[in-house]
Amino acid sequence: MLDQLGGILSDKSYSALLIAGDIYDRSIPSPEAVALFGAFLEKMCSIRPDLVILILPGNHDSAPRLGFGRELFAKLDIHIAAEPERAFEPVLVKNPGETCAFFLLPFLYPGCLCGGNGLAGSGEAPDPAGPGSPAPGDPVRSQSRLAEIAAARLETARAKAVKAGAVLTVLGAHLFTLGGRESESERIFLGTAEQVDANLFSGFDYTALGHLHRFQKIGSNAWYSGSPLAYSFGEADQEKVFLSVELDPVGAALPRVIPIPVRPLWKLRRLWGSFNFFFGDSAEDPVIIEAEKDYLEISLDDTTLVENPLALLRPRFPRLLSIRQETAFARLAAGNSGVTGEALPHGGSKRSPSEDFADFLSGIYGEADPEKLALFGELLSELEEGMEK
Repeated sequence: MLDQLGGILSDKSYSALLIAGDIYDRSIPSPEAVALFGAFLEKMCSIRPDLVILILPGNHDSAPRLGFGRELFAKLDIHIAAEPERAFEPVLVKNPGETCAFFLLPFLYPGCLCGGNGLAGSGEAPDPAGPGSPAPGDPVRSQSRLAEIAAARLETARAKAVKAGAVLTVLGAHLFTLGGRESESERIFLGTAEQVDANLFSGFDYTALGHLHRFQKIGSNAWYSGSPLAYSFGEADQEKVFLSVELDPVGAALPRVIPIPVRPLWKLRRLWGSFNFFFGDSAEDPVIIEAEKDYLEISLDDTTLVENPLALLRPRFPRLLSIRQETAFARLAAGNSGVTGEALPHGGSKRSPSEDFADFLSGIYGEADPEKLALFGELLSELEEGMEK
């Protein structure tokens, strides 16, 4: 995928590459992921030393870690917006006869926009009568309110840049906008407090959004490129793209946005059928033959449980990642099947969320922190009590 992106950017008509957050999938990324991204940046500096690269942290990233060395990278025209308070200082990209001001707004964490006293805004106490203003001394926590504060300051900074000679202004932001369509692999919040009205940023000629994995347009001049690869089987039906964006320097036309399909080495697919169909009956089926080497989730429609189907099917499908037997489990739950409890996963016992969280911590850090497990247990209990009410 990165090689394809590098090939596209070898075209010198492109002035900038903007990556709108979630550079990594976790705050402490794997060494392999860091090395891969570093190699990509080195390659781009070699083949396109004139290309400006703009990077902002997403909710999956650790902004301080991602921002390491940003002062040195800036000298190579690789700009990393690790600090929300620096979002109001544009990066100027100059072409013959025109200047474009890029503003980079990273994912906004509670209390991140403050002037040293814990209050939202530029350091001045907010008007207590103002809509949504926090109480004195309280940090702003909701994404929607943080975005409103950021949008007001961004508009002031945008107007200042235009007055200074910028003919185009672009915003890169990592947000969950109202009306945006999410996917299974994103961190979704209940309610609308974390959703942002994209019209807050309508003054910009173009807004490049990150966070939602689905390629989509929001409003008249804001787009999500979406994730360049699929990260859950809920994204199996989505076309993954890069966005090529051309802006009119006189502002007479809307942004010209062209999606460029990403060609993955292996596709992500969902397949349905009986166990016998996948085990042997589909040996001549052209659709299944084409999918044999892809990343697969297979849903079996058998009415009885098949024991250990993953091991039985993987010799034919080496990248089979998931097997679902919902029809059989539904019958079993309804008491309509003669299958014994021994056929249930994990010896017939259902795993608890706490066990899953412990495995997650062990996979990330090598062991599960008892304090984190205890806190998780408390929060889970509160959630369960709230659901009962």
